[in-house]
Amino acid sequence: MAPPVRDRTMYRHHLCFLLLASTATLSAAVTASSYSTACPSLTPAQDRHTDGDEAVALIRSFQISGGQFSGGADGLFSPDDDPYKARQFHFLPHGASRTDDLALVHLTGTLTIFGPRSWHRGNHHYYSEAATIAFVLDGYHSSASRELCMVGTGTEHAADGSLRQYHDVVLRLHVPSPPSLADPFVSGSMEGSSDLGTISLLAYTEGDHYKYDSEHAACSPGPSRLPAIGSLRALGGVNSVCAHLKEQLMISYRLEHGRAVFPRMRVNQMQCSADGAALHAYAVLFNDTRPTERGYRRRRFLVGDEALVADGHWDQARRMLCLRACRVTLRAPASAPAVDCGIGMSFWFPAVWTMRERRSVAGMLWNSSQAGAEPMPIIDDQRSNANISDVKYSYNDTMLEEAKKHHQEISNGKKIIGSDSFPDFNSSNGDAEFSFQALDIRGQAYPVTIGSGMVADNILADDDASSRRWVVYGSMPTTAAARRAVVDDMKEDLLNVSYVIRYSAPRDKMRVRPSNVAHYSNYSVEKRKILAEGIYDRKRGILCMVGCQERAGLTDCQTLVTVQFASLGSNMPEHGTGAISSLRDKTDRLFFAKINFTMHGMYSAQVENAISRMDMESVMLVASTTLSCVFTILQILHTKRNPEAAPAVSVTMLVVLTMGFLAPLVLNSEALFASRRSQYYELHPTSRRIEINEVMMRAPTLIAFVLQLRLLQLAWSGRRTSTMSERTVLWICLPLYALGGIVAAVFHVINARASTIGMAGWRVTIWQDLVSYAGLILDGFLLPQIILNASLGGSRAWAISPWFYLGGTMLRLMPHVYDVVRARIYKPSMRSSKLYASPHDDLFSVAWDMVIPCGAALLALLLFLQQRLPGTAPLPSQRRRSSGYEMVSNI
Repeated sequence: MAPPVRDRTMYRHHLCFLLLASTATLSAAVTASSYSTACPSLTPAQDRHTDGDEAVALIRSFQISGGQFSGGADGLFSPDDDPYKARQFHFLPHGASRTDDLALVHLTGTLTIFGPRSWHRGNHHYYSEAATIAFVLDGYHSSASRELCMVGTGTEHAADGSLRQYHDVVLRLHVPSPPSLADPFVSGSMEGSSDLGTISLLAYTEGDHYKYDSEHAACSPGPSRLPAIGSLRALGGVNSVCAHLKEQLMISYRLEHGRAVFPRMRVNQMQCSADGAALHAYAVLFNDTRPTERGYRRRRFLVGDEALVADGHWDQARRMLCLRACRVTLRAPASAPAVDCGIGMSFWFPAVWTMRERRSVAGMLWNSSQAGAEPMPIIDDQRSNANISDVKYSYNDTMLEEAKKHHQEISNGKKIIGSDSFPDFNSSNGDAEFSFQALDIRGQAYPVTIGSGMVADNILADDDASSRRWVVYGSMPTTAAARRAVVDDMKEDLLNVSYVIRYSAPRDKMRVRPSNVAHYSNYSVEKRKILAEGIYDRKRGILCMVGCQERAGLTDCQTLVTVQFASLGSNMPEHGTGAISSLRDKTDRLFFAKINFTMHGMYSAQVENAISRMDMESVMLVASTTLSCVFTILQILHTKRNPEAAPAVSVTMLVVLTMGFLAPLVLNSEALFASRRSQYYELHPTSRRIEINEVMMRAPTLIAFVLQLRLLQLAWSGRRTSTMSERTVLWICLPLYALGGIVAAVFHVINARASTIGMAGWRVTIWQDLVSYAGLILDGFLLPQIILNASLGGSRAWAISPWFYLGGTMLRLMPHVYDVVRARIYKPSMRSSKLYASPHDDLFSVAWDMVIPCGAALLALLLFLQQRLPGTAPLPSQRRRSSGYEMVSNI
């Protein structure tokens, strides 16, 4: 029962609390009278000397980790049995010694329980916390009766800092010594006063002292010769098999009997004997109605669920794991589970895949006590780590011939243009995998094989997004002949391929969405899967396959899937087009209407280019903000050297610029600086590059904001004679800005009514349109200064440094120039991410890219003329630099 490595972290989390609780050991010491009353069947005996090694061995043999409990007094823990908040207990002995009675062992230790506790505050709010109670116990274990009885006191650290104690606690456990297949569980109860109640305990035993019973294991009555896939050769010997099996077999399975799916099974634990010849496994059985999250399936022990415990060995001759299993059910919470042996179980690794059988792990479950009992297949239901590089794929010749016939019909008349190139499916870039969508239809297609090579790590991965299966290319076979076959296949223009296609669609009777239905969630949607084989034309980019899918409870193997990939040089956002259609007659009950779909995305080379572009845009963004800091510093120096400049600077202009730097800091811009790679798909690890740190990108914006505040403070403190002129600026600018916002909102409403939801299922919100309009106000940041200069008339001064207004104008023009270049060079994508020249920061289009630069340049020219035309008073420092001869004449 020693805790495995993965549970030692949990012990470290509670170590401090256990040490504090252990200080109560003296107060919890057992007196003869109290122990005799609580445990009359175990008479205390005198301790005798036990050397250190023996004491350590005894302590390790009684450690319990990962057990679960139920019950307790009302309010002690949450009453609902939340499967995601486990109620667990651990027992950690402090000391162990032999006694004068050879059957008795004296134990002291700490039992810790922790689980969810909820309470309500107010009328509607409920909160939950993890409550932990540690019990310091003292007692005896009898190897004859396999009973452990201990008494002691519990301590809980309350939320208010006080200590709450539970007195007169009695622990009674059935502890097998040693545990075996027929007696593998620790079970019992813990009782105390009314504030503790009765707590039922149940734990699965584990440790080096387990007594294996592998000689009675029988292999499956199913296939007799199923060679494994080279895993034993790679590991180098039988002693390494157990670790290899643990890595591959600890996943979820479906238990099938005919067409009816019975329960699901999760292999939660496996352990091996010291010599590796025997194996012990623990599996949980659960129904489909249980929560399907992987965390629930992987829980080490589930109170209330039925389970299988099994002993076995690896049969090297048959390349099969042979197990003898016992089914375990709980008779009562505080009693030992009922163990019913007589079940045979085996696992193997198929060496040949077909279109209908693509399992990296196969298994069988049967009743070994009944002759002629029908075996129950075990279907792997989750990704396995099994190595499939030596698995061979057997294509269905009938399917391939049918696919070639339809490919011939499609390719007739389709000329091959020399400039067109299509994915060759011959590299580790993932171009063979694609996503598709149509009205109310979403799906993904994953390659299983290309030619003779296996390209998927596991085709039977979970459907849920949390277990997303990544395609692993370049997994070459280990034999030279198989490698040569893969290389030879890749030289052909027509490649044999096999796919698995998963998609969700409305049920057949609700194919078309009515126009009066507002929400997609109102539909009856079903998930479908097509297993298909066919050919891929590398010169024309045509994928043509024939496959099977389950429809109306029947298997329909007359489903045609055709795809036309876009060329690598295409500038269209579509990745290609395709269709799923039926080859049956329209009168056939399995006939279905043709589904035309569009593929969106980018090829791997285009993704790499997009990532490089966005890294470059990150640098441009930082450089632009840094230049803003430089120009602002020059304006600050200009204002300090010329005190007359401060009253002539428009406060409204500075407020607009300050708000432009404040907005990115206030708004949550983490999505803007998120990893660009995560917005596409996972690339090969060697293609990763170092990204600019988010702090480095935010720092220039923060500095620019502080500098703008300083400049605003200088202008405000120098404001004396031009207050009325600044009011004139506000009277003109504020209504103008408000009118522009109203126009932007009106255009948003008009566009929202005229447009439909895009393929990706989102609309631009009115807030996003208004934020873009705010960028237009920043483009015209010189407008308040021009109005102020006009209101000042002949008293205006050269208040603005040319570096400030010309440099600022240049920084506002460059994103629009770059947007024009980007539209001509880079391919658009539905998932394009723009860091520099982002539509979230300004208005970008063909028209705006012409209007905004012209308008900003015109404002800069007007300001230049205002500061140079007669009537503008040069500042003193400027007069000294430009009119030195006047100074001499005055002298």
